[in-house]
Amino acid sequence: MKERLPFSFEFHQYVKKVLKSDIADSNLFVATEDDFKNGSGPTFPYRSYFYALGILHEDKCRLKIGLREFDLQKQSLTVVGPGIVRLWTQNDWNARNTTIFFKPELFQKPFNSNFLLDYPFFKPGANHVINLSDEAYFQVNTIVQLLKRYETNRGINSGLLFSLLELVKGTYPGNGTQFSNKKGYEMVRAFDRLLHKEYQSHKEVKFYADQLHITPKHLSDVLKKETGLTAKQSIEAFVLFEAKSLLKQTEMSVKEIVYWLGYEDPSYFNKLFRNKVGMTPLNFRRNEVV
Repeated sequence: MKERLPFSFEFHQYVKKVLKSDIADSNLFVATEDDFKNGSGPTFPYRSYFYALGILHEDKCRLKIGLREFDLQKQSLTVVGPGIVRLWTQNDWNARNTTIFFKPELFQKPFNSNFLLDYPFFKPGANHVINLSDEAYFQVNTIVQLLKRYETNRGINSGLLFSLLELVKGTYPGNGTQFSNKKGYEMVRAFDRLLHKEYQSHKEVKFYADQLHITPKHLSDVLKKETGLTAKQSIEAFVLFEAKSLLKQTEMSVKEIVYWLGYEDPSYFNKLFRNKVGMTPLNFRRNEVV
């Protein structure tokens, strides 16, 4: 069987398909609620091959990334790196927002695009939503609006974006305020990062517990307390999240997806998917509203 690797929303594809805009060869797009009105945002889990920062000026939204769900409110800043699957579980696409989509190629000399890898908020398991104070919101929004103004001027927009990223780094929280304690937050982050890396090869709770130097019971107890799911439930939920993305964003057959996810028995996975989602993978692909 010829393997077909999953494709994701490439930068220009996302802008053209989702936002109904054509930006030619640009590596930067600054969208507002007016752009989201032109199309309908994805209603399924999806990943993309570009960076995104979005600031919400009003209303509330809810976003699921990996194992965690984030509540967005007025003055929330969302930051997501490439390759990370997410799902808007609650979103009014008409809500006032400014969202920046960009590719590393935007940064040319004197910049080195590798510096993007150093920002913690773009990595799997990060705090992908930052609730800004009034002062931080004013500072971030000032640069965001300048980016909108100079969107097509590469000589200016790359410097503005770099300044914005440095500002965000300074406001990025070092602990998880939505968790009961810092140790719990750190363990959830470590587990989430490890799961992003190893989920295709390892689905056993013991493997992750060993890597984190704790017992499987302790890992499950912490995850249950902080996320509401045990370790086994977390692994299953993450894999199903990935499966939904592949079913909606690729032309891979169900069998190919099963093997891609690391399962050897398609019938086992089909049963798991049906029990957890309420329909077969094929019906999900056919019937889920896009």
